[in-house]
Amino acid sequence: MANKKYTMKEMDAGLLDAYIGKRLKLRRIMLRMSQDELASMVGVTFQQVQKYESGNTKLSASRLLIIARVLQVDVSYFFDGLEKEVPGFKDFEDHVGYVAEEMIEFDPLRETETLELVNIYWKLSSEKRQNILTFISAMNI
Repeated sequence: MANKKYTMKEMDAGLLDAYIGKRLKLRRIMLRMSQDELASMVGVTFQQVQKYESGNTKLSASRLLIIARVLQVDVSYFFDGLEKEVPGFKDFEDHVGYVAEEMIEFDPLRETETLELVNIYWKLSSEKRQNILTFISAMNI
């Protein structure tokens, strides 16, 4: 089954939520912080913190960022070790990367020429940059 490619549905997103909740609880306990204290600091009820920690409620990106700040960790903390703990995550991650590469035939941001152009552009005065933008906009190819 090592070659199986998981979809997000097959992998069960709930496992991700539970893992993030487990990491949240671990960090909160390490800081000797109660659920009530965390809740008041992030603007939710302690019941909501319980739901986050159990994985029963998904954390939005903005709420996760706020919680990370309160718990004095980088957001990546909540995802550390994920590929070892959540069945199928590594295969899903590999599959997503492979599919994305297939879908993107040409990405100009990956080209050296683009980077050179951007570097040269930002070395110009603002007046010259504006002239270039006006010129390119007029071409409207």
